[in-house]
Formats: sequence, C-alpha cells, structure tokens
Amino acid sequence: MNNRYKKYPPYEGGEPYLYFAFAEADAGKAWEIMRLLLERGCRVWYCLGPATSPDEVLRRQTRYKGAALTLVYLSDASCKDPNTKSNVLVNQSTDSPILCLDPDGKDRRLSMGLAETVPHIPLYKLRSSEELEEALLHAEGFSQDLLGEPVKIANEGTIYRKLTAVFSALAIILLIFLLLGIRKAGSAQTQIEQMDEVKFSDPVIMTAVREAAGGGVLTEESISGITSISLTEMPGSWDDLSLLPALVEIRLPQESLLSDDPLPEGDYTIRLQGGGS
Repeated sequence: MNNRYKKYPPYEGGEPYLYFAFAEADAGKAWEIMRLLLERGCRVWYCLGPATSPDEVLRRQTRYKGAALTLVYLSDASCKDPNTKSNVLVNQSTDSPILCLDPDGKDRRLSMGLAETVPHIPLYKLRSSEELEEALLHAEGFSQDLLGEPVKIANEGTIYRKLTAVFSALAIILLIFLLLGIRKAGSAQTQIEQMDEVKFSDPVIMTAVREAAGGGVLTEESISGITSISLTEMPGSWDDLSLLPALVEIRLPQESLLSDDPLPEGDYTIRLQGGGS
C-alpha cells in the first residue's frame, strides 16, 4: 500500500480482524472511527488506492475474505468508488458479517449493492464518541474475538497545542535576543559616534572639511590627515580650524578680498582660488 494512504498501520497478523471499507474521500472521518477501535484493542485491516501488482491483488483478495467482520462507511464517495464497492460485494458472498455506518441518514445500502437487511449504525444520531464506541462494540456481527491489546494513540490536538506552544516560546525568545542585539548594537554605535564624531560649529568650515575627508561621519581619525581645505565663502568664525591639527593651507575664493572679515591667525597659508597667496 502506498504510504501516503497510511495514517494507522493496518493489521497484518493472523488473529481475527475487522476489514474497514471506506473511500479515500472519507478518510478523515474514517480515521476518527479507526482510532476509537484501535484504542479499544480492535484489530483493523484496510487498504486504499489501487493495487500495484498481481501479487498485491491476490493478497488483498485473501485479506478481504479472511476478515471476521466487514465494516463499511456508506457515503456517496464509497458507493461510487469501484474498489470499495467490489471489495464489499466480495465479502457479501462469504459468511463474514457486514456492518454499515450511516453518516447522514441517507440509506445507501442498495447503492452499495447490499440488502436492506444488512445491519447499520446511524452515526448522525450519536452525540459522542462514547455512544459510538457503545454502538460499535455491541453491534450485530461484532465479536469480542476482534479485540486484542489496546493501542495508545497520542492526542493529536494536544501534540499540536504543545508544539505550537514550544514554537511560540522559541519565537518569543529569539525576538527578545534580536531586540537586545539591536539595542546593544545601536547603543554601541551611539557610543562610538558620541566618542569619535567631531562637531564643527561653523557650517562653511564643516562643509569644506567633509569634502576634504571624502564625506561620511567626521571623526578624529578621518580629519587627522587633512592638510588643506577649500572654502566657498568666508566663514562666520575661524575657531573650528583648531580641530584640524595637520592643516597648512586654506583656499579662499578671490572675492574674499572684498570681505571686511579678518583672516585667521596662525601658521596657515592662505591661497586664493584662481590667484596667488
């Protein structure tokens, strides 16, 4: 059998077992019923999908006929499914009893090719899994010989909730670490900027220094090698020149000669752009 059809392993032993016939379209509901049977210890064999070889066909025929009880999930899908229908009809020709499950009150026994006298359980009238269990275990044709060791099946809803809780907790932890890392990195970057960035009070000098440094944040390291700056106009204050220890040349536009502003004091070479010193 193709593994994609298997939710619970079908019983392959030699003790009395139940053959559960259902269409692949009804698998979701069938698994719920099968789980209940397995947890009570019922040995259940089933098959879905086409047989892939002649040997598989013969093996299935043997298992169909060897079942102590055939349980049929009656639905539109199972009545239209040629495999399910033919398998049920094969068992009808044996002494094996047949028990039908009616999910919605539409009697499909004739559509399946079964007599109306074949016993059936009206699932739509049952209000709980306990009532379903009681109906199955006491139905006509169900023998205690079908029961063996109960199978413990983990509650899938509980597992899902636990996994969801675990993944949620992990996600929260990762988010906390991420936020702490961003905060730490931001704090470290702020400290670096606070410690290393050089602030110029005069915008004219700051623009000239930034151009000489090649742009970016002006740090002590990036301006330490600047030997000359080119001013586009006379700055309002020359105090910022003290922040440039290697400065030896200041280039000014020629029109600066017309300004009444004093030139900076110190050992600087003042060179006029387009003119001499």
